[in-house]
Amino acid sequence: MAAATAGAASLPVLAAAGEEDRDPDRKTFRCEAPVAAKVDVLVCGGGPAGCAAALYAARAGAKTLLLENLPFLGGVWTAVGVSHLMEGHRHGGLNAEIHQRLPVHQVFGRNIYVIEEMKSLLDRMMAEAGVVTQFHTRAVAVARDGARLSGVVTASKAGLEFIEANVVVDATGDGDVAAAAGCEYEMGRDFDGRTQPVTLFGTIGGYRGEPAKGAPLVEILAKGGWRASYPPVTLFPQPGQPGVFQLMATQFYGVDGTDPRQLSRAEIEGREEIHKCVEIFKQYGGDDWKDAFLIGTGPAIGVRETRRIRGRYYLTWEDLDRGARFDDGITEIGSGSNIHPVDNPYEERPQGLPAPPKFRVRPYQIPYRCLLAAGVDNLLTAGRCISGDCYALGSYRLTGNVVRTGEAAGLAAAMAVQQRVAPPEVDGKALVARLYELRAESPPVG
Repeated sequence: MAAATAGAASLPVLAAAGEEDRDPDRKTFRCEAPVAAKVDVLVCGGGPAGCAAALYAARAGAKTLLLENLPFLGGVWTAVGVSHLMEGHRHGGLNAEIHQRLPVHQVFGRNIYVIEEMKSLLDRMMAEAGVVTQFHTRAVAVARDGARLSGVVTASKAGLEFIEANVVVDATGDGDVAAAAGCEYEMGRDFDGRTQPVTLFGTIGGYRGEPAKGAPLVEILAKGGWRASYPPVTLFPQPGQPGVFQLMATQFYGVDGTDPRQLSRAEIEGREEIHKCVEIFKQYGGDDWKDAFLIGTGPAIGVRETRRIRGRYYLTWEDLDRGARFDDGITEIGSGSNIHPVDNPYEERPQGLPAPPKFRVRPYQIPYRCLLAAGVDNLLTAGRCISGDCYALGSYRLTGNVVRTGEAAGLAAAMAVQQRVAPPEVDGKALVARLYELRAESPPVG
């Protein structure tokens, strides 16, 4: 990574993301920030999609910097506490590498891993690929000149700094960089904007029983006069750590995952609920629970849905229903649409709400164009913030699938740098061919 330059660069910078960003007449502000680094590819966000993007960009020869606000990588895999690989077994590439290098155990038909082992593995993989990882850093604004970003302004303990980049990959999950750049986006259902609920996990120790979910746990809570906000309460084990389990028992509805005030309230309520659940399990759960205790609650709440950035193609439920295929299809996905109830199941559903469309998911492809942010030539998206409707999101947001979008975004960014073109000028067919070669897979036929 290049050393910081002396003095500060005076930059015209677009304001950070917010509702006002929908206003085309919004004003820019000017800031002075030292140039901390100059890179080929800057990846913002170190979750599954961001890790994949950084790895594939670096492996393709690009000088790559990965920014993460937390002190470790993994996002939903680690910080949230979702300790199972969703849809990863279907794919090659990074998904297959993780399955090969990380001890994985089958529980409830899911591939369960130990969270601390995932953190360490991701650190090692970045180092092996030559990715520079910087924690404790958030992208807060961008410098834009017409249809191009010259870089990103970051905030950290070092203050405001500027990172110059030829190509930027927004893997923040929430589309923070793209929103700051003025890209169009959508959130939630088209008729009311409501998004899927958020979830806080807890880690418990001292439990002597087997992995459990649903009725047995709900019945114990009912004995104590408590009803979890997440009806199918689930215990996911941490293999090799006797008595240690991830507890999924909370869901909070109507929370805007881009609003820090709403997230803070949900996290406070989540910690209170998890404490209550563990107390009741201990009191009413019998011998299996008598020595149970709460180790901790997740350092980050799990957010399933926020901004979906408009790209150069918009994937819809009709595409999933027909099993859409594209010349620039960067991955094939066969998973259904996993949409958690948007409306609280314990409350009466408001009258007059439109019914969701009836469709089934046939194996479909995501085109590279969904990753190309409309209106900004050197900005790619990866993960759940790519271009699509809320029903398509329910399928492609699963971690094994977002990894695939990250791989494509990272490789496309590196190819654009090497070819000295903007990402929209990268040939989609050539990208797909090289992508499947790096994944050690055969491209889908048909």
